[in-house]
Amino acid sequence: MIIIDDLQIMAQRYDNEEDAKNALKKDEVVVKDTENNYWIIDSENYEKIEAYGYTKIEEGTSN
Repeated sequence: MIIIDDLQIMAQRYDNEEDAKNALKKDEVVVKDTENNYWIIDSENYEKIEAYGYTKIEEGTSN
C-alpha cells in the first residue's frame, strides 16, 4: 500500500520494473517512486500520487 498523509492507495511493490510489468493486469499501471521501487496501482489512482514524485512507466519502455 502507498500511504501519503491521509491518502492510502492499494498497491503491490516490486524491486524491478520487469517483474512489475509481468504482473500487470487490465486497468493497472506501473509507477516508480523516488527510491527506485516499482508499484502496480489502479490506473485511476495515478493522478492522485503523481505530484508526490511517482512516475508512470509506460508499457514497452525500460529505464
